[in-house]
Amino acid sequence: MTHGSLALAVVCATAGACARAAPTDPLQANTHPVVNASVRFLNLEGGCWTLEPSPGVHYLPLNLPEQFRRDGLKVQADLLRRDDYFSFCMVGPVVEILSIRSP
Repeated sequence: MTHGSLALAVVCATAGACARAAPTDPLQANTHPVVNASVRFLNLEGGCWTLEPSPGVHYLPLNLPEQFRRDGLKVQADLLRRDDYFSFCMVGPVVEILSIRSP
């Protein structure tokens, strides 16, 4: 095995390990899944309300209603990913809430 192919094998193995370690994110472009999540307040850039469907995965809602802005509140929300927006918090994709309820 040459040094070049050994280096390539190490890079490929490392990249694969990193990809498997990433949190699961059910939200893909052009979909609007219903997700179970916890509402979280992150004290970043003046504060950001997020939806956290699983540990390490955050969505930044454009339109989280005031009555749902309680840190730790469990919710079920129908979301639409909005790649045409961005946020200063930059902890996850921006979403539009199509419907939301607290079970």
